Amino acid sequence: MSEPILQVRGLSRRFAGLMAVKDVSFALERGEVLGLIGPNGAGKTTLLSMISGTLAPSAGSIVFEGRDIAPLPAFRRAHLGIGRTFQIMRPFPGLTVLDNVAIGALFGRTNKKALAAAREAARECLRCVGLHGRIDHRADELGGPDRKRLELAKALAMSPRMLLLDEVMAGLNHVEIDEVIDVIHSLRAEGLSILVIEHVMKAVRSLSDRVMVLHHGERIAEGPSDAVLNDPAVIEAYLGKRKA
Repeated sequence: MSEPILQVRGLSRRFAGLMAVKDVSFALERGEVLGLIGPNGAGKTTLLSMISGTLAPSAGSIVFEGRDIAPLPAFRRAHLGIGRTFQIMRPFPGLTVLDNVAIGALFGRTNKKALAAAREAARECLRCVGLHGRIDHRADELGGPDRKRLELAKALAMSPRMLLLDEVMAGLNHVEIDEVIDVIHSLRAEGLSILVIEHVMKAVRSLSDRVMVLHHGERIAEGPSDAVLNDPAVIEAYLGKRKA
């Protein structure tokens, strides 16, 4: 078996007196989709931010493709092949949808030097997420669902080897959720390794090879999706002891 693309060991993050993530360890296999779930405030986005480099860990190690990346800034990690989306979507104001995505192609792993080449790569990413009909629109005029698609396209334009998705289906309707699920399935089929935070259980079951659960910053379960989602401790963490 090949070495996991990502190995996280003893990762922790403290904010003043609050331990947001506590001693979390896991591995992401190559070509795998790992679902990351847990109630609000469980530390999921904090964990992704430490992996992507936008937040420094208080303790622990992060090894990507055999290399310790904990000392590296976010842009260096992007050059190595780590792409991510953000819950709070902030498109570059005044730029078109196409050029918002082209920026990812200019500064991602393949680091395309020519704007024309970056725009061509951006067009392909926008076709992938279903935004090809809006390439000339201003990105800051898009509605919520299309901003979600744009966020995904921007991450894909960086040509990542590993993709970190932070609730890309939040606020979408059933049809839009199915469309995003299809996109992620196609990315996985191309060999992309994906760590996805999601509250839409339909998506978690459909996409995940394994599921990991955080609660109060700690990993409380990990394994096949059906087994984890039927675990009484996981149900209690989501719904509370009385309802569980």
